[in-house]
Amino acid sequence: MRFGLLIALSCALAAHAANPKATQLAKEADRLYKDNKYKEAAETLKQAYDAEPTALYLYNIARAYDQAAELELSLEYYRKYTSQPSDDTQPDLVKKANLAMDRLRTLVARGEADKKVNDAEKKRLEEDAKKAEARAEAEASEARKQRREFEAKEKARREAENQRINGRKLIAYVTGGVGIAGLGSALTFGLIANTNKEAFRKAETLQDKKRLEAETRGTAAVADITLLVGVAAAVATVIIYPKDGEPDKAVNVVLVPMAGGGAMAGIGGTF
Repeated sequence: MRFGLLIALSCALAAHAANPKATQLAKEADRLYKDNKYKEAAETLKQAYDAEPTALYLYNIARAYDQAAELELSLEYYRKYTSQPSDDTQPDLVKKANLAMDRLRTLVARGEADKKVNDAEKKRLEEDAKKAEARAEAEASEARKQRREFEAKEKARREAENQRINGRKLIAYVTGGVGIAGLGSALTFGLIANTNKEAFRKAETLQDKKRLEAETRGTAAVADITLLVGVAAAVATVIIYPKDGEPDKAVNVVLVPMAGGGAMAGIGGTF
């Protein structure tokens, strides 16, 4: 039986009951139904039923909700229709209502089962997301810890490097001072040796010449040694003083006395 025919019967009943409001609402519901506005048609029929409580309205409300996919509401109004007194219902419509209720109960049960499955899947996904978030946070925390440890080690390395550089600078300053002092002493003793040499040339006695010769040799030897020390210290200073990007160096300065006076300086090291 078409819904439009049921609306017409409903309108006829409303007209028979001399209720113009119910009749007008039933016509409006019929128009909405034909425009596929099923939920609006059901709401309008509910107003008609309030104006004129007729069992046929309940059936039509159930049909409209059924078409609107409002399954639980449709099931509710089919139940209301079948629970009406037999004098107010039609046997064929009661049969159709029962068939519709069987179908709707199956659909509602299936929907509830699907909802439970979806809820369970949603819960599982949420738990997986929380676990993933916890793992990500743990990994981030470990990364931060490693970064802090690296920064601490790097800071300690820089401090040790600065101490090493400062130590090399201090040694370079000392050797530089020794070099300057050595060169100054060499110059002084060199001048003294030259003075003694001139005096030796002017000496008239053998005793004075021997004395001045010994003094000149001694002074010259000291001048040679201090010169070598000064040069070696200056070279060591240049080598020891740290430069950017330069590897560590170890420098050894060795003075070796030579027969007949004087000395030989040797510089060695690792580069």
